[in-house]
Amino acid sequence: MKSRIADSSGFSAFLGIDWSGAKAKTHAGLQLAHAMPGTGVPLRVSPPLSKYWSRQQVFDYLVEIAENAKGEEPVLVGIDFAFSHPFADKHSYFPETDLSPADVVSLWAMVDQVNDGQPDLYGGAVFRHAIWGEYYLAPPHYQARHYASRRRVTEIVARVAGRSPSPTFKAVGADNVSTGSLAGMRLLHQLKQQLGARLSVWPFDAIIAGQTNLVLVEIFPSFYFYRLGMVPAKKAAADPAFLNQALAGYGSDGVPADFRAMGHDADEADAIIAAAALRHFSTASSFCLSADIKCAAQQEGWIYGVPFTLPDDFLDML
Repeated sequence: MKSRIADSSGFSAFLGIDWSGAKAKTHAGLQLAHAMPGTGVPLRVSPPLSKYWSRQQVFDYLVEIAENAKGEEPVLVGIDFAFSHPFADKHSYFPETDLSPADVVSLWAMVDQVNDGQPDLYGGAVFRHAIWGEYYLAPPHYQARHYASRRRVTEIVARVAGRSPSPTFKAVGADNVSTGSLAGMRLLHQLKQQLGARLSVWPFDAIIAGQTNLVLVEIFPSFYFYRLGMVPAKKAAADPAFLNQALAGYGSDGVPADFRAMGHDADEADAIIAAAALRHFSTASSFCLSADIKCAAQQEGWIYGVPFTLPDDFLDML
């Protein structure tokens, strides 16, 4: 079967999700923004029950979207966490052990199994695991034996192109992406179990016409500002004029002059720019990996919108 993705009209809607890995019942930093085809400004999606979303509510919402998309074009969803750990540099997610998962689906299953019983898709139980905990810079093992500041291929390219997230094994500091990524891997595993072929997690799965209802891609909202030459430091994205300049760069209408971003760190603005970037990039070419990065991306994932071109000194950056 052929992919149905030819241009942005190949998707019925675009959903940007600014994720959170914190251990709490709900998360001020978990924000969703929804955009339709065209140029309309993405709009915040309110949680169903309380002031803020929980991760479980996001899971339920995505399942509902997929189950209600029958006969329609798929929905493109971008979520702000790393879909995998580095692999290409060591040919393993967890070098120094023969128990390392062989592929990304096995990695998601392992993370979910280790965190079995943790509420709201929390992923931090990995940090205390006798084997896997030794790879993360995290409590209680701040001196983890196997921790290394490793980078995925997409992160190396993103850094050259504008901005890169922190290493996925680093679970301390304000730039910690590890806890959110582990919670996200649980989300991906459970969504695959629930939705099966109706879900495509790019770039690991094909997007099949007549079958795929939901396409999930990895996003990094800061990158979408930096690639325009804009620095979203100190909550700059909360300024309507700043955000509207970025939205214009992605062919989107702007927010009202009285816009006030929700979340601790302008998280709603990140979700809005992500939804606009998803719509902007959603062409056939944005899903067609180049031959020199395809193998790594099948193990490590790829940040949506990051170019498919390796820098000349790429091998020195691994």
